[in-house]
Amino acid sequence: MDDIARILAGGEAAAPVNAPDDEARLLVSKRVLKGAPVLFVYRDEPEDGEDSGWTLLAGTESDAAMGDAGQFEEQSVGWALERDASLASILAAPKDSSFERDDPAAAWVELVDE
Repeated sequence: MDDIARILAGGEAAAPVNAPDDEARLLVSKRVLKGAPVLFVYRDEPEDGEDSGWTLLAGTESDAAMGDAGQFEEQSVGWALERDASLASILAAPKDSSFERDDPAAAWVELVDE
């Protein structure tokens, strides 16, 4: 069992069904790569078996940056968890999920369409 599975399962139990493994890819905005905290995340349909579907954002990216693939870089889930362990609490959420928080110490809040 990999590290993400142990974190999400709370020990040695089986990982949740939708939990990506440590080596799964996710997209990270350049703002986050430059040190901004992750304050907004969403999960799309994964493109393949190596893609987690997750995108990590600072929450301050412009519309232009969001439409520019050059403003994002692929990283692994393990890389993201090393930088922000709180992500483990939400990474098993299904596709079309999104979460935000006001600051890095705040709890993640799921955004729900009404």
